[in-house]
Amino acid sequence: MPKHKTRKMTAAVCAFALATCMAVSPAEKAVSANESSNDIRININDQPVVFTDQYPVNIDGRIYVPLRVIGEDLGAKVDWVESTRQVLINWKKENTPSLITPSPSGEVQIIIDGRLLNIPAGYGQPYIIKSSGRTMIPLRAVGEALSCQIEWNNLNGLAVNITKPLSDDIIAPVEEPRPVESPEPVKPPIDPADSQLLKDLADYRTNLKLMDGSVINSAILSTKEPGNYTAEQLSIFRTYREQLSKYGSTLLLPNGQTTNAADISIMGNSYLTADQLRSWIAAETPRLKDKAAANGLQFNEIPDLADLYIKIGAEYGIRGDLAFCQAAKETGYWQYTGDVQPWQNNYCGLWATGSPFGGMDTLKKAELDSLNRCDPNQIRLEKGIHGAIFATPEAGVEAHIQHLYAYATKSPLPAGKVLVDPRFVLVNKGIAPTWLGLNARWAVPGTTYGQSIIYDYWCKAAR
Repeated sequence: MPKHKTRKMTAAVCAFALATCMAVSPAEKAVSANESSNDIRININDQPVVFTDQYPVNIDGRIYVPLRVIGEDLGAKVDWVESTRQVLINWKKENTPSLITPSPSGEVQIIIDGRLLNIPAGYGQPYIIKSSGRTMIPLRAVGEALSCQIEWNNLNGLAVNITKPLSDDIIAPVEEPRPVESPEPVKPPIDPADSQLLKDLADYRTNLKLMDGSVINSAILSTKEPGNYTAEQLSIFRTYREQLSKYGSTLLLPNGQTTNAADISIMGNSYLTADQLRSWIAAETPRLKDKAAANGLQFNEIPDLADLYIKIGAEYGIRGDLAFCQAAKETGYWQYTGDVQPWQNNYCGLWATGSPFGGMDTLKKAELDSLNRCDPNQIRLEKGIHGAIFATPEAGVEAHIQHLYAYATKSPLPAGKVLVDPRFVLVNKGIAPTWLGLNARWAVPGTTYGQSIIYDYWCKAAR
């Protein structure tokens, strides 16, 4: 499934990731495998954290979490200085030097934007698991330092719900002294071109990813002033407008009606038939074969999935024709130029995170726990393979449809349906009821992801 990074984040998120970069204390601790527990569940703002190779640990009543899972993909710049045994973390500043005087006892020091970060000794000390090299950090220290709200739930195993503070100013470990208040500077005059920029983007009613990592629907820009955004953000907005201008905003449906692309919902009846989808693929095949030959590649025969997408899509109330077009986009017309292979029957990159799966012990735990009780007869993971493997084309199509269903609605699966989407429970249900709502969510930043599905693929099939 489809991720990109930005340097600037909400302060709480970034500092949370930075605090987890703690290294080992002088008295290194070797933690045995039986101290890890996949019964400990961690949620951040109601989103579950997925652990695949190192689970949280309960030691003497203290919960420790691995830095890799908590900190990855959050965009902080992290450097290691061997000569001073210091981890340099930069998030507000472009670059800061290591401290002149390292710890006399040889302990690893954490420097955040040039300031030393300390954790109270009574909260537990960071340590490295010798067998795996994983760095673990006491969760309580992280939560209190960041003013996070932490709720502990001991029903059905230990669950920890972490709610990040709303204010971007809460970063207790590295808080800078507040300057003496001074009169507000005179705001520069509004550039009419910037006002038009926001209006143009608002008309697309599409998801956009901001520099701080948040996602907005561009329609909200109709109520904003250019002064609400930095010059750098406005520059990115101009890039977004240029990208979106390739597609426009209106769409001609097969019944002759004109609609806004932003109104095309994921749920609903298919506009096109399976025969229309097959005819489109047949027309594209000669071009695809020529392209493969020109690049010295073997052409993969395109599986006949049109009927499956229309039929299974209808069972879930999903527009199967558009889902078929999304599969064509994700797989490169089933030529699979990425990590997923044709034999996996994985048509939308489910669980293809950029890294292959690890050892079999990890896989067994993932299949039982992280795969969220999917039908083991229809899906599996395999060491060294990118993404989930589905037993049949039918299972692969249904997993894709279920994943779209999770984005489009908060409803449970239809009666009698068996779960085959391994990431179904990880989706914030109903977060993207439209195809343009997948922008910056299914794909990141994905500024034109939904538009591409509609205009670059579906419109060709609809001709």
